[in-house]
Amino acid sequence: MTDLLNKFSEAAKAVSSGKSDVWEGVKRAFADHLNDISTDSLPEEIKIFYDSVKLRVKSAEVFGYIDNNEAIFIANDIIYMADVITSGLKTP
Repeated sequence: MTDLLNKFSEAAKAVSSGKSDVWEGVKRAFADHLNDISTDSLPEEIKIFYDSVKLRVKSAEVFGYIDNNEAIFIANDIIYMADVITSGLKTP
């Protein structure tokens, strides 16, 4: 759980840093911190969110960019998942 906590905490920081546009922060957060996570290692409460974020980021990579609204939704999902991990929910 500590590794997940670190990964999600760093990802949440990346999407909320404001140092780049939201989409760039989302791409960086996913590539640097979340891409290698196995869904099986996640709490049930966030598995569907993780799969959704992964699908949306991977799909958007084909086009190279998504609109700011979608990037904000993905960033919010990443922050939500970090909050769930931080709350100490047990993994299955």
